[in-house]
Amino acid sequence: MRNKNINHVVHEWLDELIHTNDMIVDATCGQGYDTLFCLQKGAHVLGFDVQKKAIQKTKQTCVDYPNLQLINDSHAHLNQYITHFNGIIFNLGYLPTSDKTIITTAESTLMAFEKALDCLPQHGWMVVSFYRGHEGGEEEAQLGIQWMNEHLHILKTYTYEGVNRAPIAMLGIKR
Repeated sequence: MRNKNINHVVHEWLDELIHTNDMIVDATCGQGYDTLFCLQKGAHVLGFDVQKKAIQKTKQTCVDYPNLQLINDSHAHLNQYITHFNGIIFNLGYLPTSDKTIITTAESTLMAFEKALDCLPQHGWMVVSFYRGHEGGEEEAQLGIQWMNEHLHILKTYTYEGVNRAPIAMLGIKR
């Protein structure tokens, strides 16, 4: 049996979660595909990335949407820009087709998780895709999954069956 693409699964989840005029944070906007999906659902999106290349790519991907603000900064600083939102998306790892030495880290990700939890309303949601194939990715996934299990009610989890170091996607709701 062939596995469904993890990004398609996450978009199925987001399709059920996002409502018109919701405020969504894309904590790692990368190439802008999750950002665009949220914008197409009628959400307002605040997108973060540490790489200018990612901000530029997301801007190009989402050119027709005025309800977007992009921040060239770490997701660990999100509370400096926003204090409340309905949901947040993390797509961890590195920017495809870019410098693979620029990665998310367990330290900055856990800081961002804590700050996101403070900004989420009760029943606000967090969708995280952990990519474990890069250096530090396995540790980031282990610590991130542990944090999510301790702080959120986990509704859904998805990974590729039988694939070594497969990515893991999780959907959690603030208790």
